[in-house]
Amino acid sequence: MRVIGTAGHVDHGKSTLIEALTGAHPDRLKEEKAREMTIELGFGWLTLPNGEEVGIVDVPGHRDFIENMLSGIGGIDAALLVIAADEGVMPQTREHLAILDLLQIPAGLIVLTKTDLASDSAWLDLVETDVRAAVSGARAARRAHPASLCKNQNGTRTPNLRPSISPPTKTRPPRLEPSAPAD
Repeated sequence: MRVIGTAGHVDHGKSTLIEALTGAHPDRLKEEKAREMTIELGFGWLTLPNGEEVGIVDVPGHRDFIENMLSGIGGIDAALLVIAADEGVMPQTREHLAILDLLQIPAGLIVLTKTDLASDSAWLDLVETDVRAAVSGARAARRAHPASLCKNQNGTRTPNLRPSISPPTKTRPPRLEPSAPAD
């Protein structure tokens, strides 16, 4: 099974996106729910249109929880770099992108969330330009597929994203299946 991890600034919609994709919210702790912020790693899985099952690791975006982010992102095959369209590239966006580079995560998708909260189409164009500039020198961006847009805040319009997830996960061989017999 291949594993995808989230990356991006706090409150940019990583957990909401994972919930929209998997049907389950990855935040489990009472404190996470009370603060509306991921603190510990969250997990999920989904079946892609081609039938492939993919594991998902949702990581915290807040700088105070960077250690948890690092522990979750270390073993992923691809990343979903989540950027909120109403804010654009922020400090933890850049930090997470640098971490993806350092860990040589070779593939990813750029997902713009909260596009319904962007002030107008000119702002959205500006954000997209800023995103492209931010990722232009990143190793992950060299194999990134075109940005997939999640069209609203609650993530209900994700059908255009699922088919896009498949290509980046093909860049690394699949992990060993834990249920497979050992040789």
